[in-house]
Amino acid sequence: MLRRDPHLPKKEDDAGESAPLSTSLTTAAAASHSSPLPYRRRCQFLVNDDSFRHRHRFLLPFVLAAIIALYFILVPADFILSNTSNNVKSNHPPILYGHVHMAKTGGTSLNGIIANKFDHVCGHKGYSYDAYNDNEKAKARNGAVVLSGGSVWSRSRVNPRIMSEIGWENCDYISNELDWSFWKQFGNGKFHGVNMELHVPCRDRIEHLMSMCNYEEHGKVGENGLPTKHKIACDAKTDDDLFNSVKKCFLYLNRYDHSLLELFDVKCFSFHNQFTNYIDHMSTILSHRRFESTPYVKRETNDVRNKEEECIWYNPEVREKVDKFLLDTIPYYQFCDSCMGSENEIAT
Repeated sequence: MLRRDPHLPKKEDDAGESAPLSTSLTTAAAASHSSPLPYRRRCQFLVNDDSFRHRHRFLLPFVLAAIIALYFILVPADFILSNTSNNVKSNHPPILYGHVHMAKTGGTSLNGIIANKFDHVCGHKGYSYDAYNDNEKAKARNGAVVLSGGSVWSRSRVNPRIMSEIGWENCDYISNELDWSFWKQFGNGKFHGVNMELHVPCRDRIEHLMSMCNYEEHGKVGENGLPTKHKIACDAKTDDDLFNSVKKCFLYLNRYDHSLLELFDVKCFSFHNQFTNYIDHMSTILSHRRFESTPYVKRETNDVRNKEEECIWYNPEVREKVDKFLLDTIPYYQFCDSCMGSENEIAT
Protein backbone atom coordinates (compact mmCIF):
# COMPACT_ATOMS: atom_id res chain seq x y z
CA MET A 1 0.00 0.00 0.00
CA LEU A 2 1.30 3.47 -0.87
CA ARG A 3 1.73 5.68 2.12
CA ARG A 4 1.17 9.38 2.10
CA ASP A 5 4.19 11.58 2.66
CA PRO A 6 3.50 13.34 5.96
CA HIS A 7 5.43 16.37 4.73
CA LEU A 8 2.99 17.00 1.88
CA PRO A 9 0.12 19.39 2.67
CA LYS A 10 -3.33 17.93 3.06
CA LYS A 11 -5.91 18.70 0.39
CA GLU A 12 -9.44 18.99 1.68
CA ASP A 13 -12.46 18.13 -0.49
CA ASP A 14 -15.79 20.09 -0.55
CA ALA A 15 -16.94 18.23 2.53
CA GLY A 16 -13.82 19.30 4.47
CA GLU A 17 -12.36 15.75 4.54
CA SER A 18 -9.02 14.56 3.28
CA ALA A 19 -8.72 13.87 -0.42
CA PRO A 20 -8.44 10.27 -1.66
CA LEU A 21 -4.98 8.67 -1.70
CA SER A 22 -4.76 8.80 -5.50
CA THR A 23 -5.28 12.54 -5.40
CA SER A 24 -2.53 12.86 -2.76
CA LEU A 25 -0.08 10.91 -4.91
CA THR A 26 -0.87 13.11 -7.89
CA THR A 27 -0.20 16.13 -5.79
CA ALA A 28 3.06 14.57 -4.52
CA ALA A 29 4.23 13.93 -8.08
CA ALA A 30 3.52 17.49 -9.05
CA ALA A 31 5.21 18.76 -5.91
CA SER A 32 8.36 16.80 -6.77
CA HIS A 33 9.15 19.41 -9.43
CA SER A 34 8.47 22.46 -7.33
CA SER A 35 8.77 21.54 -3.66
CA PRO A 36 11.75 23.11 -1.89
CA LEU A 37 12.05 20.02 0.34
CA PRO A 38 15.21 17.90 -0.08
CA TYR A 39 15.18 15.14 -2.66
CA ARG A 40 15.37 12.48 0.08
CA ARG A 41 12.13 13.70 1.59
CA ARG A 42 10.36 14.04 -1.76
CA CYS A 43 11.09 10.35 -2.53
CA GLN A 44 10.53 9.02 0.96
CA PHE A 45 7.13 7.62 0.03
CA LEU A 46 8.88 5.26 -2.41
CA VAL A 47 11.51 4.12 0.11
CA ASN A 48 8.87 3.41 2.71
CA ASP A 49 6.71 1.57 0.21
CA ASP A 50 6.54 -2.10 1.29
CA SER A 51 5.29 -3.29 -2.10
CA PHE A 52 8.17 -1.46 -3.85
CA ARG A 53 10.76 -3.15 -1.61
CA HIS A 54 9.09 -6.52 -2.09
CA ARG A 55 9.13 -6.25 -5.90
CA HIS A 56 12.82 -5.29 -6.03
CA ARG A 57 14.32 -7.19 -3.12
CA PHE A 58 16.26 -9.48 -5.51
CA LEU A 59 17.90 -6.62 -7.41
CA LEU A 60 20.48 -5.62 -4.78
CA PRO A 61 22.61 -8.85 -4.92
CA PHE A 62 22.75 -8.62 -8.72
CA VAL A 63 23.76 -4.95 -8.60
CA LEU A 64 26.55 -5.69 -6.11
CA ALA A 65 27.77 -8.64 -8.18
CA ALA A 66 27.85 -6.47 -11.30
CA ILE A 67 29.89 -3.77 -9.51
CA ILE A 68 32.43 -6.34 -8.27
CA ALA A 69 32.71 -7.91 -11.73
CA LEU A 70 33.32 -4.52 -13.34
CA TYR A 71 36.04 -3.78 -10.75
CA PHE A 72 38.03 -6.90 -11.64
CA ILE A 73 37.51 -6.32 -15.37
CA LEU A 74 38.54 -2.67 -15.40
CA VAL A 75 41.28 -2.61 -12.70
CA PRO A 76 44.61 -4.27 -13.72
CA ALA A 77 45.38 -7.47 -11.84
CA ASP A 78 48.94 -6.44 -10.99
CA PHE A 79 47.59 -3.29 -9.30
CA ILE A 80 45.23 -5.37 -7.14
CA LEU A 81 47.96 -7.87 -6.19
CA SER A 82 50.54 -5.21 -5.43
CA ASN A 83 48.17 -3.36 -3.13
CA THR A 84 47.18 -6.60 -1.41
CA SER A 85 50.81 -7.63 -0.84
CA ASN A 86 51.69 -4.17 0.47
CA ASN A 87 49.18 -4.63 3.26
CA VAL A 88 50.89 -7.80 4.51
CA LYS A 89 52.85 -7.15 7.68
CA SER A 90 56.61 -7.70 7.21
CA ASN A 91 59.44 -7.87 9.72
CA HIS A 92 62.06 -7.26 7.04
CA PRO A 93 64.07 -4.04 7.10
CA PRO A 94 63.42 -1.68 4.17
CA ILE A 95 66.85 -2.39 2.61
CA LEU A 96 69.27 -5.31 2.35
CA TYR A 97 72.63 -5.40 4.11
CA GLY A 98 75.80 -6.94 2.72
CA HIS A 99 78.94 -7.91 4.62
CA VAL A 100 82.00 -7.71 2.37
CA HIS A 101 84.02 -10.44 4.05
CA MET A 102 87.64 -9.41 3.61
CA ALA A 103 90.03 -12.27 4.38
CA LYS A 104 91.62 -12.21 7.84
CA THR A 105 89.31 -9.59 9.35
CA GLY A 106 87.36 -11.87 11.71
CA GLY A 107 84.55 -12.31 9.20
CA THR A 108 84.14 -16.05 9.77
CA SER A 109 83.29 -15.52 13.44
CA LEU A 110 81.22 -12.43 12.68
CA ASN A 111 79.11 -14.28 10.10
CA GLY A 112 78.61 -17.21 12.48
CA ILE A 113 77.64 -15.06 15.46
CA ILE A 114 75.19 -12.92 13.49
CA ALA A 115 73.57 -16.02 11.93
CA ASN A 116 73.19 -17.47 15.42
CA LYS A 117 71.63 -14.28 16.82
CA PHE A 118 69.41 -13.01 14.01
CA ASP A 119 66.97 -14.30 11.41
CA HIS A 120 67.31 -14.08 7.62
CA VAL A 121 71.13 -14.13 7.63
CA CYS A 122 72.62 -15.82 4.57
CA GLY A 123 76.37 -16.32 4.69
CA HIS A 124 79.19 -18.40 3.29
CA LYS A 125 80.11 -19.12 6.91
CA GLY A 126 76.60 -19.81 8.11
CA TYR A 127 72.84 -19.38 7.60
CA SER A 128 70.31 -18.45 10.29
CA TYR A 129 67.96 -21.34 9.68
CA ASP A 130 70.40 -24.04 10.86
CA ALA A 131 72.83 -21.96 12.95
CA TYR A 132 71.45 -23.23 16.25
CA ASN A 133 72.04 -26.91 15.56
CA ASP A 134 75.35 -26.21 13.84
CA ASN A 135 76.67 -24.46 16.94
CA GLU A 136 75.28 -27.15 19.24
CA LYS A 137 77.25 -29.76 17.28
CA ALA A 138 80.35 -27.59 17.54
CA LYS A 139 79.88 -27.36 21.31
CA ALA A 140 79.65 -31.15 21.50
CA ARG A 141 83.16 -31.39 20.02
CA ASN A 142 84.54 -29.64 23.12
CA GLY A 143 86.65 -27.11 21.32
CA ALA A 144 87.04 -24.71 18.44
CA VAL A 145 86.19 -25.98 14.98
CA VAL A 146 88.93 -25.81 12.35
CA LEU A 147 87.49 -25.05 8.93
CA SER A 148 89.47 -26.76 6.19
CA GLY A 149 90.00 -25.06 2.87
CA GLY A 150 89.80 -26.44 -0.63
CA SER A 151 86.58 -28.20 -1.61
CA VAL A 152 85.50 -29.26 1.91
CA TRP A 153 82.01 -27.86 2.58
CA SER A 154 79.88 -27.91 5.72
CA ARG A 155 77.08 -25.99 7.43
CA SER A 156 79.79 -23.61 8.70
CA ARG A 157 81.28 -23.27 5.23
CA VAL A 158 78.56 -23.32 2.59
CA ASN A 159 79.32 -24.08 -1.04
CA PRO A 160 78.87 -20.85 -3.07
CA ARG A 161 77.11 -22.84 -5.80
CA ILE A 162 74.51 -24.01 -3.26
CA MET A 163 74.12 -20.45 -1.99
CA SER A 164 73.37 -19.28 -5.52
CA GLU A 165 70.83 -22.08 -6.01
CA ILE A 166 69.04 -21.17 -2.77
CA GLY A 167 68.85 -17.55 -3.84
CA TRP A 168 68.75 -14.36 -1.77
CA GLU A 169 65.03 -13.62 -1.67
CA ASN A 170 64.63 -14.46 2.03
CA CYS A 171 67.80 -12.69 3.18
CA ASP A 172 68.10 -9.48 5.16
CA TYR A 173 71.87 -9.78 5.68
CA ILE A 174 74.23 -11.42 3.20
CA SER A 175 77.86 -12.28 3.98
CA ASN A 176 80.08 -13.49 1.16
CA GLU A 177 83.74 -13.98 0.27
CA LEU A 178 83.67 -13.73 -3.50
CA ASP A 179 85.31 -10.99 -5.54
CA TRP A 180 83.58 -7.62 -5.60
CA SER A 181 81.63 -8.31 -8.81
CA PHE A 182 79.36 -10.69 -6.87
CA TRP A 183 77.62 -7.66 -5.38
CA LYS A 184 76.74 -6.08 -8.73
CA GLN A 185 73.50 -8.09 -8.91
CA PHE A 186 72.22 -6.04 -5.95
CA GLY A 187 73.48 -2.64 -7.11
CA ASN A 188 71.20 0.38 -7.53
CA GLY A 189 68.11 -1.52 -6.41
CA LYS A 190 68.35 -4.18 -9.14
CA PHE A 191 67.29 -6.92 -6.73
CA HIS A 192 63.47 -6.77 -6.71
CA GLY A 193 63.67 -3.00 -6.42
CA VAL A 194 65.30 -3.20 -2.95
CA ASN A 195 68.43 -1.18 -2.22
CA MET A 196 71.44 -2.62 -0.40
CA GLU A 197 73.93 -1.11 2.03
CA LEU A 198 77.41 -2.68 2.12
CA HIS A 199 79.51 -2.99 5.28
CA VAL A 200 83.30 -3.33 5.02
CA PRO A 201 85.53 -4.29 7.98
CA CYS A 202 88.67 -2.19 8.45
CA ARG A 203 91.83 -3.23 10.26
CA ASP A 204 95.27 -1.76 10.84
CA ARG A 205 97.13 -2.29 7.57
CA ILE A 206 100.29 -3.88 8.95
CA GLU A 207 98.39 -6.11 11.37
CA HIS A 208 96.16 -7.21 8.51
CA LEU A 209 99.14 -7.92 6.27
CA MET A 210 100.85 -10.06 8.90
CA SER A 211 97.65 -12.01 9.52
CA MET A 212 97.48 -12.78 5.80
CA CYS A 213 101.14 -13.85 5.86
CA ASN A 214 100.29 -16.21 8.73
CA TYR A 215 97.68 -18.00 6.62
CA GLU A 216 98.79 -21.45 5.55
CA GLU A 217 99.58 -22.07 1.90
CA HIS A 218 97.35 -24.96 0.84
CA GLY A 219 99.28 -27.94 -0.41
CA LYS A 220 102.75 -26.53 0.43
CA VAL A 221 104.79 -28.10 3.22
CA GLY A 222 108.13 -26.97 4.60
CA GLU A 223 111.18 -29.02 5.62
CA ASN A 224 109.71 -29.45 9.11
CA GLY A 225 106.65 -31.13 7.67
CA LEU A 226 104.40 -28.19 8.58
CA PRO A 227 102.49 -25.99 6.11
CA THR A 228 104.61 -23.10 4.89
CA LYS A 229 103.83 -19.45 5.58
CA HIS A 230 105.07 -16.31 3.92
CA LYS A 231 107.54 -13.96 5.54
CA ILE A 232 108.29 -10.34 4.80
CA ALA A 233 111.80 -9.87 3.39
CA CYS A 234 112.91 -7.22 5.86
CA ASP A 235 116.52 -7.68 4.66
CA ALA A 236 115.67 -7.23 0.97
CA LYS A 237 118.32 -5.44 -1.09
CA THR A 238 115.79 -3.31 -2.99
CA ASP A 239 112.33 -1.93 -2.40
CA ASP A 240 111.04 -4.03 -5.29
CA ASP A 241 112.22 -7.19 -3.57
CA LEU A 242 110.61 -6.03 -0.33
CA PHE A 243 107.29 -5.24 -2.02
CA ASN A 244 107.30 -8.53 -3.91
CA SER A 245 107.55 -10.39 -0.60
CA VAL A 246 104.61 -8.32 0.65
CA LYS A 247 102.46 -9.17 -2.38
CA LYS A 248 103.00 -12.89 -1.78
CA CYS A 249 100.99 -12.51 1.44
CA PHE A 250 97.98 -10.94 -0.24
CA LEU A 251 94.72 -12.88 0.17
CA TYR A 252 91.67 -11.98 -1.94
CA LEU A 253 92.01 -8.21 -1.68
CA ASN A 254 89.86 -8.07 -4.84
CA ARG A 255 86.78 -8.59 -2.68
CA TYR A 256 86.61 -4.82 -2.50
CA ASP A 257 86.82 -2.37 -5.40
CA HIS A 258 86.04 1.33 -5.67
CA SER A 259 83.39 0.42 -8.27
CA LEU A 260 81.16 -0.59 -5.36
CA LEU A 261 80.89 3.06 -4.38
CA GLU A 262 79.01 3.74 -7.63
CA LEU A 263 76.42 1.06 -6.87
CA PHE A 264 75.87 1.17 -3.11
CA ASP A 265 76.02 3.14 0.08
CA VAL A 266 79.21 1.62 1.53
CA LYS A 267 79.88 1.85 5.27
CA CYS A 268 82.89 0.74 7.30
CA PHE A 269 83.32 -0.67 10.80
CA SER A 270 86.28 -1.35 13.06
CA PHE A 271 87.83 -4.80 13.22
CA HIS A 272 88.30 -4.31 16.97
CA ASN A 273 84.67 -3.34 17.66
CA GLN A 274 82.87 -5.76 15.36
CA PHE A 275 81.80 -8.17 18.11
CA THR A 276 80.50 -5.36 20.32
CA ASN A 277 79.50 -2.06 18.71
CA TYR A 278 78.82 -3.47 15.26
CA ILE A 279 76.65 -6.34 16.48
CA ASP A 280 74.81 -3.91 18.78
CA HIS A 281 74.16 -1.73 15.74
CA MET A 282 72.77 -4.63 13.69
CA SER A 283 70.62 -5.76 16.63
CA THR A 284 68.53 -2.61 16.13
CA ILE A 285 67.87 -3.60 12.50
CA LEU A 286 67.67 -7.38 12.19
CA SER A 287 65.03 -9.66 13.74
CA HIS A 288 66.25 -11.70 16.68
CA ARG A 289 66.01 -15.48 16.51
CA ARG A 290 63.63 -17.23 18.87
CA PHE A 291 66.43 -19.44 20.21
CA GLU A 292 70.17 -18.74 20.32
CA SER A 293 72.84 -21.35 20.94
CA THR A 294 75.35 -20.06 23.49
CA PRO A 295 78.23 -19.77 23.86
CA TYR A 296 79.24 -19.43 20.23
CA VAL A 297 82.08 -21.79 19.29
CA LYS A 298 84.72 -20.01 17.25
CA ARG A 299 85.53 -21.45 13.82
CA GLU A 300 89.29 -21.26 13.33
CA THR A 301 90.87 -20.63 9.92
CA ASN A 302 94.34 -19.58 11.04
CA ASP A 303 97.05 -20.54 13.50
CA VAL A 304 97.84 -18.20 16.36
CA ARG A 305 100.42 -15.67 15.23
CA ASN A 306 103.81 -15.45 16.89
CA LYS A 307 104.62 -11.74 16.56
CA GLU A 308 108.13 -12.30 17.87
CA GLU A 309 108.94 -14.04 14.60
CA GLU A 310 107.64 -11.14 12.48
CA CYS A 311 110.63 -8.99 11.57
CA ILE A 312 108.57 -6.02 10.53
CA TRP A 313 107.97 -5.01 14.16
CA TYR A 314 111.70 -4.60 14.70
CA ASN A 315 112.28 -2.51 11.56
CA PRO A 316 110.47 0.86 11.70
CA GLU A 317 111.85 1.94 8.32
CA VAL A 318 110.63 -1.24 6.63
CA ARG A 319 107.28 -0.94 8.37
CA GLU A 320 106.85 2.64 7.13
CA LYS A 321 107.73 1.68 3.53
CA VAL A 322 105.34 -1.25 3.55
CA ASP A 323 102.51 0.77 5.07
CA LYS A 324 102.87 3.45 2.38
CA PHE A 325 103.02 0.79 -0.35
CA LEU A 326 99.75 -0.75 0.89
CA LEU A 327 97.96 2.58 1.00
CA ASP A 328 99.22 3.68 -2.42
CA THR A 329 98.38 0.50 -4.30
CA ILE A 330 95.41 -1.29 -2.66
CA PRO A 331 91.86 0.14 -3.10
CA TYR A 332 90.63 -1.64 0.03
CA TYR A 333 93.12 0.17 2.25
CA GLN A 334 92.37 3.46 0.52
CA PHE A 335 88.68 3.05 1.27
CA CYS A 336 89.29 2.25 4.94
CA ASP A 337 91.68 5.18 5.30
CA SER A 338 89.01 7.62 4.04
CA CYS A 339 86.02 5.96 5.72
CA MET A 340 87.21 5.35 9.28
CA GLY A 341 86.46 8.38 11.40
CA SER A 342 84.01 9.75 8.84
CA GLU A 343 80.20 9.84 8.90
CA ASN A 344 80.22 6.50 7.05
CA GLU A 345 81.85 4.63 9.93
CA ILE A 346 79.45 2.45 11.90
CA ALA A 347 80.73 3.46 15.32
CA THR A 348 77.78 2.76 17.59
